[in-house]
Amino acid sequence: MNHVYLGAVAFGVTLLLASLVMGGKDTGHGGGGHAHDGGDFGLGWVPVTSLRFWVFLFTFGGGAGLALGWLGSSAAVSAGGALAIGWASGAIAVTVIRSLTRHSVSSELRAADLVGATGTLMLPVGPGKPGKVRVDIKGRAEDFVANIVEDGGELASGAAVLIVAEGESGSLLVTKGEM
Repeated sequence: MNHVYLGAVAFGVTLLLASLVMGGKDTGHGGGGHAHDGGDFGLGWVPVTSLRFWVFLFTFGGGAGLALGWLGSSAAVSAGGALAIGWASGAIAVTVIRSLTRHSVSSELRAADLVGATGTLMLPVGPGKPGKVRVDIKGRAEDFVANIVEDGGELASGAAVLIVAEGESGSLLVTKGEM
């Protein structure tokens, strides 16, 4: 029986190394509903579609089976312990990673996040003539395509502008601002 446990550890470690080298993402949904869908049915303990789950199940389950066998446990106790420890470690790993992903902070910047912010024109803007605005936000400077609001006149490079809305294709609608 030790050969089965050793094989499980080897397979789990191989999966782990392959996912690290290939940079794969764990896209499994774990067979359960999602809280953001209103479908949280408490099935987080059945994450069998997750690669991360199988890596932990094989690696820690196989390791537990080997350890229990070397400690002199019966085949049934070793098998039960290996399955319980492997399942628990896989389910815990999937739950922890999902929780971290759900509660992580993103530094992604969208045009809609900039409404109400001020920026500086890098290229002049006018009616029918897009320009470029630089906005300092979230600790970095980002450049966006800028369009003037309909009733605005032409603004030169270096002018301070107020971002009033998101335009088409991620551009920003700006008006003369005061800094």
